[in-house]
Amino acid sequence: MRLFEVTKERLETLNESGSMSGVGAIHIDEIEPTLDYLEKSLGMELKNNVLGSVGKKEFSGDIDVAIDVEPDAMPELLDKLKTNPDIIDIAKSSVIMTKVKIANYDPNKKSDRARTGFVQLDFMPGNPGWMKTYYHSPGEGESQYKGVYRNIMLATVAALYNRKDSEEQTEDGRSLESEQFLFSPTKGLVRVKRTPVPKKNGDGYTKQNNNVIIDGPWLTPEEIVKVLGLDNKADLNSFESLKNAIEKNYPAELVNKILDSIRDNKQIQDMGIPSELEMSEDILMYMRKLA
Repeated sequence: MRLFEVTKERLETLNESGSMSGVGAIHIDEIEPTLDYLEKSLGMELKNNVLGSVGKKEFSGDIDVAIDVEPDAMPELLDKLKTNPDIIDIAKSSVIMTKVKIANYDPNKKSDRARTGFVQLDFMPGNPGWMKTYYHSPGEGESQYKGVYRNIMLATVAALYNRKDSEEQTEDGRSLESEQFLFSPTKGLVRVKRTPVPKKNGDGYTKQNNNVIIDGPWLTPEEIVKVLGLDNKADLNSFESLKNAIEKNYPAELVNKILDSIRDNKQIQDMGIPSELEMSEDILMYMRKLA
């Protein structure tokens, strides 16, 4: 199965930036009629390909939809959207951003975000099945944390579970060869052989690594939990469910490595370390000694 590259690798659980002029939030009751109308108008499947938290909370800042389109067919799709009267405005960046009218708009439904009667709908090229897995977001009330926490946790689990490193290392401590899983925004979960890239002058290695896929991809939650030694697809639902799953299924040494890596992750630190990972320095030092 060929996966299409998404040129902007958005680890955060999808854009709610309202980049188009005059757009606002959409209520959960308005999403289905809006997509029903556009499916008929455009002749495209939309409802089954929505991504992230759309339809899981009362208000959504925008609607993100995966579209299975070959790169050479993109100009034709753009022309189709530009000439459709129900696409009020359109712009292309790494995704196709559009402004559409909200069907069954109810101005009495108030949000802390602007409500204009129009919403931004982003068309994101890629494999819909994989993108729904990658951009999964827990429903309202299911997690304290955004989907980006879950994805960073899942990427860390993949990098450390069943990892095989050579004893030989570079000067900066990287293995000269490592077999590991990689949770890729564009390729799915894959098994790679990772090697440091040599300097052109032959004197040592650069900071970059070269990844060669040797197995996979695994695209569905059912496949991923099986490969990563977890129980069921519900384990992948949120940061909390994934943490509970590794603590249940992995040895303590591996769990500590994963959680330490999460604490040390710069993006996690910038967003705020989850309360479940906050420990005193004395406890952290003791756990690291045990590991």
